[in-house]
Amino acid sequence: MTAPPQVSPTDVLPPTSGIPKRQRWRGARGSGVRAWLVLAVVGSATLVPLALLLVNSLNIASVNEPVRYGLDNWRAAFADPAVGEAAWNTFRLGLTRTLIAVVIASILAWLIARTDMPGGHVAEILFYLAFFVPSISMTLGWILVLDPSTGVLNEAIRAVFGSESSQGPLTPYGFWGIIWVHLSSSTVPIITVLIIPAMRRMSTALEEAAATCGASRWSTARRITLPLMLPSLLGAALLGFLASLKAFEIELLLGVPVGLHVYSTQIYEWVSDAPPAYGIATALGAVFVPVMVVLAGIHRFISTRRSYVTVGAHTYSDQPVRLGKVGRWIVAGLVAAYIGVTLVVPLAAMVTGSLMRRFGFFELENPITTHHWMALFDDNLLMSSVRNSLVLGLSATVLGVAVYFSIAYIVVRSRLSTRGATDIMAWLPVALPGILLGLGLLWLYLGTPLRTVLYGNVVGLTLAIIIGHMAVGTQQMKAGLLQLSPDLEKAARVSGANPRKATLHVLLPLLGPTVAATAILTFDAAIRDISTVVLLSSRNSRPMSILLLEYSTGGELERAAAMGVLMSLVTVTVALVARRLTKGAIR
Repeated sequence: MTAPPQVSPTDVLPPTSGIPKRQRWRGARGSGVRAWLVLAVVGSATLVPLALLLVNSLNIASVNEPVRYGLDNWRAAFADPAVGEAAWNTFRLGLTRTLIAVVIASILAWLIARTDMPGGHVAEILFYLAFFVPSISMTLGWILVLDPSTGVLNEAIRAVFGSESSQGPLTPYGFWGIIWVHLSSSTVPIITVLIIPAMRRMSTALEEAAATCGASRWSTARRITLPLMLPSLLGAALLGFLASLKAFEIELLLGVPVGLHVYSTQIYEWVSDAPPAYGIATALGAVFVPVMVVLAGIHRFISTRRSYVTVGAHTYSDQPVRLGKVGRWIVAGLVAAYIGVTLVVPLAAMVTGSLMRRFGFFELENPITTHHWMALFDDNLLMSSVRNSLVLGLSATVLGVAVYFSIAYIVVRSRLSTRGATDIMAWLPVALPGILLGLGLLWLYLGTPLRTVLYGNVVGLTLAIIIGHMAVGTQQMKAGLLQLSPDLEKAARVSGANPRKATLHVLLPLLGPTVAATAILTFDAAIRDISTVVLLSSRNSRPMSILLLEYSTGGELERAAAMGVLMSLVTVTVALVARRLTKGAIR
């Protein structure tokens, strides 16, 4: 009996020498064309608005004049003292609120994820839901509570101390008012939710070892927990700082009335002038782009590091830190009080404001009425804005998820030579505040033959939302793909499935929670985003968020409060339904 012939690995592979040179060259050329085509599509969506910002900042012609280039806009921007003041306000507001938020969020995340505090899961869900309440709705609630003249809390203080002054000691307007509203409505909830998963992944064995060696709880937190959490804390802090530099609506309602401008509200004011100062506004926006790009690059570097691993196969322990029979309830009470003050109070005030005859005036006879709700539902603007928001939300979600998945798949799974550059291009929108992205797209829409389709149309708003949310959506999809082995798709291919079937029947079902999370966050961004679409919408394409802004800045605070309640119900309901359908996988 003779032994079977030995077969080398090269014998079972198709020899390249058997393939004609022209066919091999065409295959390589086709792959190269696809690589550059993908990069061109993604780059055009992110780089073109940036390029148009820079080019149009040099356009010194008036609105109806032929294009002329020069440095007049830059000179005017730097000569205007409002620019320096707006820049300083932007950075000091962002830095102050980020530092405070990181401290508060770290404590809250540690209590929820690392201790036996009762009600930790409920607190986590409430912080998650707080993220979905529109910031402008929370701002209206705080105005009703803290307004110096008519605020509920100031009225109570004057009654208790017998003060005859018409102004109370507290105010939501100005520097610290903006800080407080940001902390309660967005910054602390976002950073807390971002830090909690990292806290849960860290093994308690290290802290237990420190305690065994005699270290106190404070010493263990300072020398063990904090250093190990540093990458996550820095990443969350940078993301919070980036979000603070992109803020718009809170500063518009609480800063502009007292003369405090940040660069986003300054740009909005210049563009809203008659005639609009597009050149100066664009020059100011171009100044901030390099700063945002550098910060976004630092955040990307930190978020993609793979160090500080604390979860091992033999040493992992998830035993919670014991706070004691009495201590755990005291801590739970303090957390519940914090949530009550920062979330329940403004929401309750917003609901109350929507039912008041005149916003903030409780001393009127029969101050409670449903007139503003009935007027809101009788307003044709509401119905059109709801329709526009639903179309915008659904189209941005469906198309956005498809775009984000395609980009993530190319970056993670393909071998295209431009996948690294494509990843960077997809990350770039995180460096563009919504007001700048909207301004860049405004120049793009007005300069294309399709301006009647893109400008002032839901189609153009959808494109803006997809581009603005591209960084977050793509990173979510990448994270999900990186957790799945390519062997699963290879096994499907070996079993006879073509690439489309392998993706539909193997990859996408496994990515279900990631796809759902990306979809709900994209829908939420489309529903409540203001700064990205404020320069691109028109009367016919106005979504609910812009209608809410118009009510708020136009003196119709009662109707604005009712609109805020309605938007909060929509976004929170969608978040709860999505969480229920994914069995809690979305966090």
